[in-house]
Amino acid sequence: MTYTFGIEIETSGANIPTIERALNRAEIRGCDVKPDGTPRVDAEIVLPPLAACDFAFDYIKKICRVLSDVGANVNSSCGLHVHIGNAPLNDSTHAVRFCGDSIHSRATTGRYISGAYGEPMDFIAVQDIMRRYTRQQDAVNSMFPRSRTDNRYCSPLSTRRIENAANIGELTFGKFTTINLQTWSRGTIEFRQASGTIEADKIINWVKFLLNLVDHTNANRVENGNRTIVTDTPEQPFRRGARVGVQYNMMRSDGGATTQQIMDATGCSEQRVRAAVSEIRSRVGDAAVVTNTQQANGARYGDGTHHTSYTVLFSFETEGSGAQLLPENRRGVESIWANVEDDLFEWWQDRITALG
Repeated sequence: MTYTFGIEIETSGANIPTIERALNRAEIRGCDVKPDGTPRVDAEIVLPPLAACDFAFDYIKKICRVLSDVGANVNSSCGLHVHIGNAPLNDSTHAVRFCGDSIHSRATTGRYISGAYGEPMDFIAVQDIMRRYTRQQDAVNSMFPRSRTDNRYCSPLSTRRIENAANIGELTFGKFTTINLQTWSRGTIEFRQASGTIEADKIINWVKFLLNLVDHTNANRVENGNRTIVTDTPEQPFRRGARVGVQYNMMRSDGGATTQQIMDATGCSEQRVRAAVSEIRSRVGDAAVVTNTQQANGARYGDGTHHTSYTVLFSFETEGSGAQLLPENRRGVESIWANVEDDLFEWWQDRITALG
């Protein structure tokens, strides 16, 4: 699978018109140069989506040379934000062609390229990526200056909150975090911890590290297929004291309750009891509500539907499709360094030593 990336480079020392003119003179298209709003940051250079290939990396190198030539630099307020696409490219989409089309689309229409992507990765994969990153937060911290550790614009995440999340919304902890999912609806996962730089090798090697982090999870730690999902029903999803709430409590008990028992307790007609059952099904799911026929309750057919009983299960199982973690004996290594190529691993170890 090939995942795309986008970059936001924050700089100081050169204003927006100067950078725009220099990019135009160098015939570099597709970049947006805009204010960032952060104190001591003069410009933010936003690159269009790219796919990892020599073409993309040469494009980044050209932009960095232009920034250096016009006197742009970075300070401790500058960051480097990398957006990794939440869906892989279609198998038929070539990386170099994608880069060219993406740059052309942004330069000529002002829009980002669309239609080249497959299905977004599953929640399970995103959770695993965030878990792996946060589990080794100290190691990631060592890859950057101390100004990017516990920085209020890229606050660390809570492993416990990641583990307890059940969907993408619950993994979204705010914009100013190390991994920001507020961009999910726009098709990306934003990694915000990198320090500002206009050195191409630092940018490219961080991008490669993140692409490997995402790819390793999707290729070696999760699989698609059917899975059994166990869901607990809520203790009380309705207003306490309301008739439907009383009926729900009676149904969510060992053996449930008959129609007659519910009618006696609530004063409702048989028809209203059945209507409330439908409302309960809508609230907690069809699979959570079991209807026992009058024959199952010892009555004969025709004795009256008030012999029918209803039970809300305390928990129930459903079969769902999607990703799930591979069994431990088949699951790839959890480390953030898993599958990182040797030369990239050594580059980062040298970087960590230099910073230390």
